[in-house]
Amino acid sequence: MKPALALIGPGRVGCALGQRLHNAGYPIAAVIGRNQGKTEEAARFIGCKIEIATTDIQAAAKGEILLLALPDDRLAEFSTRLCNEVRLDTGTCLIHFSGLHPAEILVRKNKDIGLLSIHPLLPFADRQMAIATLQGCPCAIEGDQNRHPLGQELVAAFGGEAFLLPSESKQIYHAAACIASNFMVSLTACARDLLADCGLNSQQALQLLAPLHRATSRNILELGPEQALTGPIVRGDAGSVAIHLSALQNKSVEIADLYRNLAKETLKLALSSGRLPADKAENINLLLEK
Repeated sequence: MKPALALIGPGRVGCALGQRLHNAGYPIAAVIGRNQGKTEEAARFIGCKIEIATTDIQAAAKGEILLLALPDDRLAEFSTRLCNEVRLDTGTCLIHFSGLHPAEILVRKNKDIGLLSIHPLLPFADRQMAIATLQGCPCAIEGDQNRHPLGQELVAAFGGEAFLLPSESKQIYHAAACIASNFMVSLTACARDLLADCGLNSQQALQLLAPLHRATSRNILELGPEQALTGPIVRGDAGSVAIHLSALQNKSVEIADLYRNLAKETLKLALSSGRLPADKAENINLLLEK
């Protein structure tokens, strides 16, 4: 029989993972939240009994595995409270889902309590969408070595692909994930707003950008970043870069600075690809340093 789970923090991450694990046969002994009504709604979404939804932290003792789907800045504080107020059985495992913090941010009273972190490399903007995209999602596992098999078992159960991550690498790992996902969203919003200045409405702008995103992602995966790079910088077209900078400077100093900083990173990538001659790179670099 599979071990019982107690879910603490039934937000988007908790609901998506909770439903996948519940459907995989893991009994959910408690769903614990701060608001009774929202916690009951989460239990309905997951598919478990409404009676197990509660605001009582003592219900955590019902789980052999405690899933702490909490914001990063609440993990240490809440696990301290958990240790002080709840009697946990020997062998209980605490698992958080932060990509930033190592498992040891969680407080435990003794070494018989296991600590793990599992981080699905996935944006959880919507719980229903996340349920679908969890299938095949890469998931970083970090924490007590003797609990790695449990982490791998849970990841396989909710449809992910597990990989091990050293504890000391989590901060850089999380920064990389933010650059790849969060900053892409911010850049898309910036591009959308620039297109709106061209007379397009926001929805039209996003529809125009979507095929560009899809094609770029496909090229990156199939060719690698160096060969997927296109545009004026890798072509050595300093004239186009100068026109971009002038137009953006007239619109927004902040956006012009953003373009300049991203262009510097793109220039490095273009050089490393071997496709940009050094003299043309220097011409572009002089523009970017002005």
